[in-house]
Amino acid sequence: MSAFRMLAPTRAFTRSFTSVRILRAGKETKPADEGRAEEIERVKQQQLREQKEGKNTWKEDIASDSESVVKADRGELNNAKDTISQLQKESAKAAQREKDGK
Repeated sequence: MSAFRMLAPTRAFTRSFTSVRILRAGKETKPADEGRAEEIERVKQQQLREQKEGKNTWKEDIASDSESVVKADRGELNNAKDTISQLQKESAKAAQREKDGK
């Protein structure tokens, strides 16, 4: 055998063909009903108007689930500090109840 043949891979690299389903905008947990497109367009136009006025805010209603999760993980929600303190209080109460045996 030649030296080149020994260095060559024993089989050719191939890529498999895959196809994916195109997902529409919106929440993955909400069904893609017919009124969803109009709702998204209405909220989008409202956001554009608010943006021109300088009052635009993030709307969780039209965001995807993954966008909502990322926003929550980053702590960028409007009431994130209130939510965190509430969860801490609930955790403390649950720990106290468990400690008391209730």
